[in-house]
Amino acid sequence: MNVFKTSIAAAAAVTGMSLVASGAIAQDYPNREIEWIIPFSPGSGADTFARTLIGATEDVLDATIVPVNREGGGTAIGVAAAASAEADGYTLFSQSDTLALGLSTGDWPVGVDDIQAVARINADYKTLIVPGGSEFESYEDFVSFAQENPGELRVGGVGSRSWSSFFVRTIVEGADIEVTYIPYDGGSNVVSAILGENIDAAVITSSNINAQVDAGEIRILAQSLSERVEERPDVPTFQELGLKTISDDVLWRGVFAPAGVPEEVLQTLSAAFEKAIQSPEWQEYMEREAQQPAFMGYEEFNTFFRDAVAGYSEE
Repeated sequence: MNVFKTSIAAAAAVTGMSLVASGAIAQDYPNREIEWIIPFSPGSGADTFARTLIGATEDVLDATIVPVNREGGGTAIGVAAAASAEADGYTLFSQSDTLALGLSTGDWPVGVDDIQAVARINADYKTLIVPGGSEFESYEDFVSFAQENPGELRVGGVGSRSWSSFFVRTIVEGADIEVTYIPYDGGSNVVSAILGENIDAAVITSSNINAQVDAGEIRILAQSLSERVEERPDVPTFQELGLKTISDDVLWRGVFAPAGVPEEVLQTLSAAFEKAIQSPEWQEYMEREAQQPAFMGYEEFNTFFRDAVAGYSEE
């Protein structure tokens, strides 16, 4: 008996069975509940994004999608839980370019090879904000105080090494000022800190603060697009204020899965998201939150995502 040949034949048979099983799963997908892990705090802009997209996508897939908030660790806890799940398309998670930043450190319990990008959905512009009753009526007031009082301004953001910390660094370098950066775990915590006047200012995406800005509880000093937005015509861009390095600087958000999801399932999910974002429910959300369209299918987005991780790793 040739043990080597027998082993090869057995391995081939197992592989063939696995491929058949994967094909069956893909053809029948989805036939049960999908768990969607949200690695952010309830009530945050990222949480609203996920729950709105879930509602629109359930109708397209004709399946129940269950949202589960698993915050903590700068989103690493939720991401690790999702990435360690079975790669069958029944566990998804939503994230932003914060994921690329986190993975670039090499300190997370998962790496880029453990994750499959499914679809990039939209983008959100960034803002510099202060409490509604702040003495800073304008960006110029903010900069003048920082210049006269180096390091005294407490500026909050999400995470210690995140888009927030990078964005604050860009502002600081562009304005030639010094501030103290205060990291928070989740956008809703940043907003709470501003409303409680526990910090002087913060950087946050627009979707986190629209209601509070409309109510006069928060003031936006500047925003990151190259042009003023129709919804906030009185808010200047960083570019027009002299920070030329900030132009159409946005936070993208997308959907991910554990690495190894069958190609047919990825195609189904990617197509479902592309259709879901055409729904009235999603379009109303986009208009209400002043979001920017930025869709990418799974192949293009996976390449984009890996390039983003590699780019942050070099900084």
